[in-house]
Amino acid sequence: MIVVEDLPDQFKPRTLYVVGENEPYWLAAFVCPCGCGETIQLPMITGQRPRWTLDSKGTRLPSLSPSVDRTVGCRSHFWIRAGKIWWC
Repeated sequence: MIVVEDLPDQFKPRTLYVVGENEPYWLAAFVCPCGCGETIQLPMITGQRPRWTLDSKGTRLPSLSPSVDRTVGCRSHFWIRAGKIWWC
């Protein structure tokens, strides 16, 4: 997980970018783990729907909830738990 103020022009594979200066962060972004190459951006702003939450305390490996369910493109459905992808 890398905390950034702005998203990079090119994403590194297997890297979760979290946007914001300090918690609460407002966006999580990463390359889809299925291999399709698409960038996934998940809002984390309180009051916005849908909204994802990030937990990186304890293990320091990120977990996001709820699951990521792509309704377009590759249509992947997965969880990110403790830095690992769990396919649905």
